[in-house]
Amino acid sequence: MNRFGELWSALEIREAILALEQGISTGAASVSTAGPGGGTVTWTSRDNYKAILSDLYAAWDRKNSPDIPAEQPALRRIRQISKRGW
Repeated sequence: MNRFGELWSALEIREAILALEQGISTGAASVSTAGPGGGTVTWTSRDNYKAILSDLYAAWDRKNSPDIPAEQPALRRIRQISKRGW
């Protein structure tokens, strides 16, 4: 299982798909794209481009599936605890 869906936003996944598809079509030796946390991700093995692209598409589908509820903002996930203790 890949971690693209866990660590990457839908926009980052989309941009990576576009960059990798362009790299495949032009025969690029390496493909770079923005990664999570403001870093850069570079893929350098053309043999693995299609496998990586397949993982990216799977992550994209998971992020945009109508069966999966939209992620809640972090503040909604925090359990509210009464000052009275109940």
